[in-house]
Amino acid sequence: MNKQRNEISRERIFDAIRAAAPTVTADVKAIQNEALEILGESEFARPALLAEDAAEALTLRIEAGLVIGTSCEKIASLDQLPDSVNQFLAKYALPAELKVQEIERLKALNWDGITTEVDIKNDNTVGLCWAEYGIAETGTFVVHSGPDMPILLNFLPLYLLAVIPKSKILPYMDDYALIAGEIAQRGETPRNMCLISGVSGTTDIEGVLIQGAHGPEVLHMIIVEDQ
Repeated sequence: MNKQRNEISRERIFDAIRAAAPTVTADVKAIQNEALEILGESEFARPALLAEDAAEALTLRIEAGLVIGTSCEKIASLDQLPDSVNQFLAKYALPAELKVQEIERLKALNWDGITTEVDIKNDNTVGLCWAEYGIAETGTFVVHSGPDMPILLNFLPLYLLAVIPKSKILPYMDDYALIAGEIAQRGETPRNMCLISGVSGTTDIEGVLIQGAHGPEVLHMIIVEDQ
């Protein structure tokens, strides 16, 4: 009985759709022009960046305290990364050890005096990952999971450093959406595409802000100028 009633209801819906079908054929060119006009309006809806240069805009946003629990620095070349890591560890009085993402460009650096194979399942560890993109609008970095990018590297360490090539810093979030769409069209979408904008926070306990409730408590972005 219910099945018959559902079929009758469905037919009524389709009858209504057919009855409401437009009788005027829209001009294709007119539709295209209307779409372009709408897209043009969306440009004005974007928030103004803090600088014209995307990397500078991202840095200024973080320095202004608009990205919770996050700091930022720039280095001229990737060879300077171990020194930056040493300075970060010293700032937080941490031992000279961390987990470095196992990709060749990071493994090939001179990590003399620093242990790079810490088990991130332990408490208070430090992780270092390579970001695919940065996004100036929100102070975000993007990480794609894969064989050499275990996603837990972004969530288990208490301290997380993200290395971002300056050339991969995008102005707006929708710029990355276009790239994600292209990746999908090629059939290469990774299992996880993580967009990380500062540390997590909660005010569930007596209205007090607790940082790092889920994931790292401290984030540090390192922008590499020559990458």
